[in-house]
Amino acid sequence: MEDGLCQILALLVLDSEGQRLAVKYSSIGKKELWVGSKAQIAFEKKIISKLPKPSAARSEVDVAVIDEYTILFQACNDVVVCAVASPTENELVVLQLVEGIFASMSSITQGSSFLSSGLTKQLVLDGLSDVLFILDEVVDEGIIMETDEDKISARIKMIDETEASNSAQAEQMFQKATQSAKSKLISSLLGGRG
Repeated sequence: MEDGLCQILALLVLDSEGQRLAVKYSSIGKKELWVGSKAQIAFEKKIISKLPKPSAARSEVDVAVIDEYTILFQACNDVVVCAVASPTENELVVLQLVEGIFASMSSITQGSSFLSSGLTKQLVLDGLSDVLFILDEVVDEGIIMETDEDKISARIKMIDETEASNSAQAEQMFQKATQSAKSKLISSLLGGRG
């Protein structure tokens, strides 16, 4: 590992019982630390057993030290997203990675649902190809390639990053126009009664 590059040993998307939904281990993780799927699954179960149970509300990113590895995780409903790093890694960079992965997964799997209750196991399984694509886009051989939610989502949707920022600006303008029209309509209705 080169100095200055943050090394992620594993990215894990697990359910609240420790069952795999999607995982990505670096080559060091697969070949030296957790050789074979039995060792990986045992490590994943150990992580879930040591973490607090997820609640229905989206949690903030938290940190745990398990078997001398730094685990940064974020949970919602029955889904836990974890990044496993060595204890010498910069937790702030890994935190940005977990936030970016979680936010991208939430936006990709939920689409345009207004009544969303957050990320769930079923949503992850329904959008598994996109979730695996997210894990593949953010880390390459353990090196963090991207942490920004908008850029990750743009790559998953195969949109040029400038198009994504223009689309976000257009969405903001639409929301402002809608809010303005709504407030004018309400004020005219309330004003008409007086």
